[in-house]
Order: sequence, then C-alpha cells, then structure tokens
Amino acid sequence: MKTKKIYLEYLEEFKSFGIPKKEIEELKAQGIAADIRFHKELYEDKSSNRPTVGFLLGQDKGDNGEEYYTIGLTYAQAALSTGAEIKFLDYENTYQQMKDCDGVILPGGAFDNPEDFFIDGKDMGGKEGKRFFAYKAAITEAYRHHKPMLGICAGAQMIGALLGNMKMYRSLEKEVSKKTVHKPKAETDVRIHGLKLIKGTPIFDIMGLDANEDKIMINSRHNQAMVHPALQDYVEGTPLVKMDLYAVSDSDGIPEIWGNEAAGILCVQGHPEDLAAKGNKKMQHLYDYIAQKAKMYKQAHPQMTMKYTKAVKRVVKIIKRLKQRQ
Repeated sequence: MKTKKIYLEYLEEFKSFGIPKKEIEELKAQGIAADIRFHKELYEDKSSNRPTVGFLLGQDKGDNGEEYYTIGLTYAQAALSTGAEIKFLDYENTYQQMKDCDGVILPGGAFDNPEDFFIDGKDMGGKEGKRFFAYKAAITEAYRHHKPMLGICAGAQMIGALLGNMKMYRSLEKEVSKKTVHKPKAETDVRIHGLKLIKGTPIFDIMGLDANEDKIMINSRHNQAMVHPALQDYVEGTPLVKMDLYAVSDSDGIPEIWGNEAAGILCVQGHPEDLAAKGNKKMQHLYDYIAQKAKMYKQAHPQMTMKYTKAVKRVVKIIKRLKQRQ
C-alpha cells in the first residue's frame, strides 16, 4: 500500500494536536495509508538515527459534529521529550503503520472491551469497535515482532488483558470498597494518590528511584482496572507474556504498574504525562523508558528493516513489469 506523509496541526477547540478523521478515511479509500507525524520543528533532536515510536491516537468530536484523531498536550509533551521520532497510528491502517515502528505507546481512552475481559462473568452487551481493534492490532504486531510497549490507563489494561491474561473490574465504584479516588469528577483534576512499590522490581531503575523508597505519588482517572493480585491467581489460562506487578494503590491494593522487563513491556494505570508536564522527572522517565527500549530494538534489528524495504521494492518492480506487459 502507498503511503503519504501528513502532519498533525494544533486544534484550539480541543487544546490538542490532531487531524480530521475524514482525511485519513479519504486516503484509505484511495489505497493510501497515512504516515502521520509531528512537524519537524517540534523536535529538539532532529538526528536521523532516532528510534521510531508509534503512538495510537485518541479521538474527539467538534461542536459541528466533525470527528478528529487527536493527542492531548501533556501526551504530546511527554512523547516529544523522549527524543524518539513519533509516528502516529490511526484506526484504519494500524498494522501497516506499525511495521516501521521500533516500539509503541498505547494511551488511555474510553471504548467497549470484550466481555470476557471482566472478572464478573456478566454479558452487558458491549460491542468492540474500531478503536478497540486498533489497540489489539498494535499490541499484536508489537508482540509478534518483540517490540517494546508502553501502556497508559486503557492501553495498560489492553496489554494486561490481551497478553497477560489479566482480568478487570468493570466498575471500581461497585466492586471495590472505595478507599482511593481513582477517577476525579473533573477530567482536568490532577488528583494524586499513593502507590506502594514492590521491592526488587524494575520500576526503581526505570523511574530513577532510591532502592529504599517504598511509596510514590501518581494521578489517575479511571473507573475500570485490573483485579487484585489474589484474584488473578484464580484466572484460568496461560498468559502469552507473564506480567510482574511493580506497584499497587497503597490504600486498596489495585494494580497500578506492571510489566515484563525482558519483553520491554511497561504498563501504568495512572497518567504520568500530566505530572511530567509539571516538571516531575520521575514520571517522564516512564516515557523515556519506551524510547530507550525502542532504541535497543532498532540497534538489534537493523537488517530486518532493510530486508523488509528490499522485499517491498522487489514486489513493486514485479507489479510494474506485469502492468507494462498488459
């Protein structure tokens, strides 16, 4: 499939960077996959050897009903601060766009999940849509090629459920004795709460924490989450990737950070980008981690990209020859 490079613009209506969804859909109808990027002037580091990290876009609807793919300002700042080249993923071309990424960031968002993700065993009639399948495509493609992943909020839940065989609470308010405010009433409320760190896990190196620290503060805005560790022991099935628990909410034990160091997977239930935007370097380190892992992946797989490019060029030449003969 042909590609066309297009750039996100600042959208005052949403206080985000974004692009109209219809522009992506029109290109797809022409057999063109959008290659979505930040404008080059937004990067401090403009070197050509940076790793490429995919970032799955969110969505917003304007007052006139027009739909947009978007990335919020704090997400944008955290991603740009990693020094990686950011390539954005839409919901039409996710597999195609992931092919030349060295890692991926899966942000938060609201959408229906499969009913079997939840611990309650109920069928509430949820129907997965394009956004869910875009998350699934990005995670599947990353897993297949051993690319590192950073999941934030819903992105963390998707990785935990799809790869780690972790189950979820459908509603923290109804299923857990409420001791921590995981979701403030206002989306703009950067409410923070404590996390209990699990000793001996990679989170200390990832965030640059002292080995003696036993607690950090983070913010969050979610009403669904992975179930308590004790309940996970009763979940049947073998995970594709074993997820190690790095931190839990200090007052109610809800899993907050987990991952697999060897696989380059890090999942954060909160929103560290909001605090990173206020100058919290430890929270920025969570984003820097994915760029570091992506750089390692790029260095370890240089021939893969070259072979893929050469193979595509060979196919294009064959197709051109066939057309000339017709």
